[in-house]
Amino acid sequence: MTIDRSFPPQIKDFGDLKIPSPRYITLDNGVPLIVVDNGSQEINRLSIIWTGGLCETSHATIANLALNLLREGTNKHNGAHIAEKLEYNGAWLKSQMHSHHSSLVSYSLNDKVSEIYPILVEIMSSPIYPTREFEVLREKLIRTATLDREKVEFYSATEMRRLIMGESHPLAKSDSPEEIASLTVDDLFRFKHKILTRPHALYLTGRITPSLEDIVNDNFATIKSDVPTCEMRVDDFKPSSTKLVKIKRDGAMQSAIRMSIPTINRSYDDYVPLRLAVMALGGYFGSRLMTNIREEKGYTYGISASLLGYREGGIISIGTQCDNRYVEPLIEEVIKEIERMKTGDFDYDEMQRLKNYAMTQLISVLDSPFSIMDYYENICLSDTPVDYFYQQLHEIKMLSAEKLASIATKYFNIENLYTTISGDM
Repeated sequence: MTIDRSFPPQIKDFGDLKIPSPRYITLDNGVPLIVVDNGSQEINRLSIIWTGGLCETSHATIANLALNLLREGTNKHNGAHIAEKLEYNGAWLKSQMHSHHSSLVSYSLNDKVSEIYPILVEIMSSPIYPTREFEVLREKLIRTATLDREKVEFYSATEMRRLIMGESHPLAKSDSPEEIASLTVDDLFRFKHKILTRPHALYLTGRITPSLEDIVNDNFATIKSDVPTCEMRVDDFKPSSTKLVKIKRDGAMQSAIRMSIPTINRSYDDYVPLRLAVMALGGYFGSRLMTNIREEKGYTYGISASLLGYREGGIISIGTQCDNRYVEPLIEEVIKEIERMKTGDFDYDEMQRLKNYAMTQLISVLDSPFSIMDYYENICLSDTPVDYFYQQLHEIKMLSAEKLASIATKYFNIENLYTTISGDM
């Protein structure tokens, strides 16, 4: 077949997109099991999610230690035995902390789950948090916290969280090396008894069979269901009256800049259109901030804008680093681009580029059973609406220059813009 390269390839529509629906099962102890059977290979991922995370503990580091040390020993087996069992059976674990949830995730082969799932139940139910392993990980986290405090980005980001969320808000916390050093094993047990008790839900995906579901029930239904669960703590953000903070860092070669506007969260109808407007401003390589500030002005290697949605509120966030001498002109250009968004001067090429990028990002949700399940887990973790996929699909298809300008005018309020700068100014 001869290809005529004098003509560009035909651009086709993405077609009718649908996300597979999950099945909802209740284990014998009452714990919900959400299943997406969408795999072609004999593998699975099981996510165990508890209510309680960064907002429900006194120190963020406690959650980190308590989750990562689950596998380091139980009442029955030491950490070496558990590690050997997981490795021999081709499984691996990861733990994650979220604003209001904690999770333990396992990846394993279907024919090995009878070996793996009992280990998961064991480390969930009876961790011993051995002292030596605790001290090693605590020391590692102390060193990481110490190194973070040598970076200008740490100070601009930390100060911005305090300004937007409130000085004492749980999500604005940043444990110092001294605070981490003061933590003890008893703190981990308190976290375990408060949060790592009865799971909020289990999420199972991959190539799922009835027999695999039965094995999940046989193992995880043994977890006590009559224990109290953690109560979620949701404190609204309380933005400061101070709009500009500069943090002097002597000798810094670059300055880190954060610019943020408090805004709506995911419960509002305008959230998805606002997300697209923020994407147009600075959410991808061809965005306005990248085109102006990186490509035309050369002030920075990269600049990005994102919309952060929490239960407590939303944040339009812009972040970059640049040479100290470019700080003021860079900020001026960001403000110019924010204001230009309100004029609606989006030509056809820019609108098509934005729509194609947004649709490509949405389609990536359908890449694998794991990414599909990520979507359903985020309904729990990030409080996204159940039909969030189809909301995005509709708004992308209906997006217009007039809609972008209207949303920018409504939510890109320069008078409510917060700025933090960290560097040798």
